[in-house]
Order: sequence, then C-alpha cells, then structure tokens
Amino acid sequence: MKILLTLFEHSQGVSSKTGKPFDMASVQAHLPASDFAKEGYSRTVRGFEPCPIEINASVIPKLRDMTFPCLADVETETRVMRSNGRSVPVMVISAVTNWVQLVPAQGKAA
Repeated sequence: MKILLTLFEHSQGVSSKTGKPFDMASVQAHLPASDFAKEGYSRTVRGFEPCPIEINASVIPKLRDMTFPCLADVETETRVMRSNGRSVPVMVISAVTNWVQLVPAQGKAA
C-alpha cells in the first residue's frame, strides 16, 4: 500500500514523574481522499486526508533513516485495541519496503 508520510517522531527516556523508562514513536500518515455522495449530500475532495495509524517497533530503525515528507510502500496489519470500553480496529505499519523523498532535505541552520 502506498501512503504519504509527513512526520516521524521517536521519543525515549525516563519519565520525570514516575522514573520509568519510555520509548514511543508515531507517524503522521495521509491516504488519498475520496469523494462521497448520497441522497441530499455530496462531498468532493482533492488531495490527501490524515488517517490514524500505528507503527510496529521493528519499523522504527527504517523510519529513522527516511526523509519526510515521503511516499512510502508499506505493509500493514490490523490490530484490535480497546478504547472507551470498545474494540476498535487500528491499522499498523509492519514494514516499509520502499520510499521516495518528496521535497529536498532541509539543512540545519547554523
């Protein structure tokens, strides 16, 4: 599946509140938007819209080496999570097989 990834964030350390170690990562992902129509209502959209997505810890090293934003070929799986007492399906990136940088990498300011 091709997906637009615009941001990767990885935080790790020790909580100043609890003293416990933490390691978390997230991506901002966008899928092609689609038009929708039913009686009395229509929605026309162009571009990409954000979608909630999780990542497996095994994908973090690959994501660290990528440049964002990018268009990535990913493998996904569905995981069922609990939210407010309900079972909710969540899409999870389990592998990144290929990616293409979309804009030149930004240099760091001096």
